[in-house]
Amino acid sequence: MTFFFTILGTASCILFTFAFERHVTSETAVADSVIMLLYLALLGGGLRWRRHGDDTSYIRESVQLLAGLGVAWGALVNLFAMGAGPDEQGILVGLIMALVSTPMLAVPLSAALAFYIPISILCSVAIVAQPIQVTAIYSFFGFLGFALTGLIYMNKAMLERSIGRLNLQKEHRTISLFLREFQEVSSDWLWETDPHGRFRNVSARMATVLQVDQADLESLSVDDVAHCRASQEDEFRDLILAMNQRIAFKDIILAVLIEGCVRWLCLTGHPVHDDVGRFLGYRGIGSDITEARIGRQRIEFLARHDSLTGLLNRTAFVEEVSAACDPLVGDAFALLLIDLDNFKGVNDDFGHAVGDHVLRSVAERIRATIRPTDLSARIGGDEFAVLLRDIGQADALEIAERIAEALSAPLMIEDLGFTPSGSVGIALSPAHGTDTETLMRRADLSLYRAKERGKKAACLFEFDFEQEYYGRMRLQAELASALDEQQLFLVYQPIVDVRTGDIVSVEALVRWRHPTRGVLTPGAFMPNAEASDLMERLGEYVLRLACHTAAGWRNPVPVAVNLSPKQLRSGRFVGILKQCLLESGLLPGRLALEVTETVFLVSSETTTNQLAAIRDLGVRIVLDDFGTGYSSLTYLRGFDVDGIKIDQSFTRDLPGSQKVAAIVRTIGRLASDMNVYVVAEGVETVGQMNWLRSNGIAFAQGYLLGRPGEDTVFSGLDPARPGPTVAIANTARDSLVVRYAAPSVLET
Repeated sequence: MTFFFTILGTASCILFTFAFERHVTSETAVADSVIMLLYLALLGGGLRWRRHGDDTSYIRESVQLLAGLGVAWGALVNLFAMGAGPDEQGILVGLIMALVSTPMLAVPLSAALAFYIPISILCSVAIVAQPIQVTAIYSFFGFLGFALTGLIYMNKAMLERSIGRLNLQKEHRTISLFLREFQEVSSDWLWETDPHGRFRNVSARMATVLQVDQADLESLSVDDVAHCRASQEDEFRDLILAMNQRIAFKDIILAVLIEGCVRWLCLTGHPVHDDVGRFLGYRGIGSDITEARIGRQRIEFLARHDSLTGLLNRTAFVEEVSAACDPLVGDAFALLLIDLDNFKGVNDDFGHAVGDHVLRSVAERIRATIRPTDLSARIGGDEFAVLLRDIGQADALEIAERIAEALSAPLMIEDLGFTPSGSVGIALSPAHGTDTETLMRRADLSLYRAKERGKKAACLFEFDFEQEYYGRMRLQAELASALDEQQLFLVYQPIVDVRTGDIVSVEALVRWRHPTRGVLTPGAFMPNAEASDLMERLGEYVLRLACHTAAGWRNPVPVAVNLSPKQLRSGRFVGILKQCLLESGLLPGRLALEVTETVFLVSSETTTNQLAAIRDLGVRIVLDDFGTGYSSLTYLRGFDVDGIKIDQSFTRDLPGSQKVAAIVRTIGRLASDMNVYVVAEGVETVGQMNWLRSNGIAFAQGYLLGRPGEDTVFSGLDPARPGPTVAIANTARDSLVVRYAAPSVLET
């Protein structure tokens, strides 16, 4: 613009000088020279600005030069006007109007006004001095106003345009900077293609991700990359379709094979056109989302699978069973529930690391046993499940038995040998149910029955299982109500000294006065109590009732109460025992607690500590049903007891079986050496009683010596008088009178 302004001004100066050559004087020559010099100075300033880019200095210098030009041009016009003839006035007016209009092209406004103000003032003087009509003068001043208005608006428009261009350039530089930083620090990259789909302007990041040299990549097309897809499916279909139609696309996921590894790429792009709408290619952003996709797939896997074994979890397995139950599927299938036997002992004895190893091994054995079309899951701590698809009863039983057999195979973990085992419950669809809840419940009932039958077995559901189950549930609910309504009561069976006939102790036995079924013995309801959460509550009820009742007897006969292993599980029993003794006032020496060997089978440090605390209180501990377990003598060695009760299965074979007789004599001698008294249970004949008496077994209990009765039999006994007697007559020498005796302790 400065160059054009200089050339135009210089040419105008020369042309008008020639037009007024007959009026050229030394003054006009000086004015011409000054104008020429100022234009040259203005041109030189423009060249310096282009070289150095100093806007402030250039504008300040230009304002000064333009002001000088305005004065110089005004002086030249007035010099020409003073000698102009009528035929030259038109040329003069044209020159004046051109000069006044010139600043309309100048920016900024300060530079335009620097030229406009002096030139308009001096040209007005020249016009007024001419002999022209007043109307023409007014028209001239109107033109000056129009020129000023145009100058301001034109300058404003050009200034806004220049500012917009500058801002655009600034934004372009900023965007370029951001893009460079984006490619340097981001995992994403920019990509671009030509109209034929070949890559161009390939970034280093893109070349690194695709493991292709930049120069080589620019010779490849999108179709070439498509040949590297990682699967047989056409994952590139949407991409190719969009690019063929020349439409924008977003977040298209591609799986490509790069150096033998699958990488997942996400591409977004849009078509690029020139000003006339001609297609130039595509531009967009790409990113390698392999790690994110692997992480998402891992999360999705863990949402449906067990993290320890890799099998399906409960939620996913139930969904699969529900899908199999869909009537539209219609295929018969089998549902297997598997529970490891005695797995808690592995965790307790060897730690959870070994337990986890066992669980992983069990999962592998299940997977290896079932068919490829079947599903396996871990649905609990040591609980597994299998869905056998499209199978009948015989094949389902065969696979279930194979699973039970496979689980029982020996297992070595860290030089430790294990023989795990599992029980399997089976339910068939549609024979045993057509919905998930029913099949799961009935398979669980089958599993429960398999464990009852001795574990390490598979059991197919039978509808009788469900009837028994509902019966147990009803009985448990009724038993809970019975405890609330105090329908339970105690009867007492005497323990007799077979040498003297004295009643030395009694055993408290619970009975249930059922409102519709009459009086029930423990065999009718105790298994249900043991299998539920009622056992601890029932045991406390019996203990409290026995202590309060015995404390009210006139004579201090000792009382024995059965103790369930479940009562020791919570660790609260010793506190309950202390409270019962304190509230009832019963002396601890009058109370004995009878425990079976199952207490030691499931013993823990908590159980052992509680048994020791019970003896420290002065309460006796008696080992009941002695001889029926696997290691009865081991328990005697490992823990101190005050007495043992020989199980009635031994007494029943006396005196006929020599083997049983030898065992009982051995138990008697062993107990005597350990200062432990012995009670023979189940004495029902005189012959049994005589044999016990003659072989040193001092105490006995059974129907021959006294049936269980209510406490009124014992509460009225007076130590000064013989109490109720039971005569057992066979011959005169076999007669024995059972009566109350006053010893406060049992002795061997």
